[in-house]
Amino acid sequence: MSTYPKLIFVSYQHSAPISLRDLAAHEIPLILPLIFQHNPQTAPLVLRDRLEKMIPQGYHCLGAFEGDRLIGIAGYWTGTKFWCGQYLEADNVFILPEYRNSGIGGQLMAWLEARASELGCDRVVLDSYVTLANAHRFYFRRGYEITGFHFTRLVPPESD
Repeated sequence: MSTYPKLIFVSYQHSAPISLRDLAAHEIPLILPLIFQHNPQTAPLVLRDRLEKMIPQGYHCLGAFEGDRLIGIAGYWTGTKFWCGQYLEADNVFILPEYRNSGIGGQLMAWLEARASELGCDRVVLDSYVTLANAHRFYFRRGYEITGFHFTRLVPPESD
């Protein structure tokens, strides 16, 4: 858990204060409604099951709140790989549509970047769906670069 105190700011499009805080493990299931919106192609029960498996594997999540309402999330975890050294991976950065373009995404990413520095990470990495051109522009503006392709292949189920 980060040693950062809760960060509070006012976005330029919303007058109510927005607070950012690292969610405690028991609070992480609060993110599921936003995860469902961000991953509509995957059944909610599958996403819930995956989250339950991710938490013990070191998954953390930063939440953006307007009052008590969760309006944005940025999951993250850390690791080390040969190609990049120690990294913080941002995972499923999502802002409710009515709050986009108000500075919240930038605040979430700035927090993650500061957390990566605090942890001694060499870089922040992330995957973004190829269909999310607006997200790509956002990451490019923040100085992120495309350094490779993320290839995937489904593993066929074992036959009996």
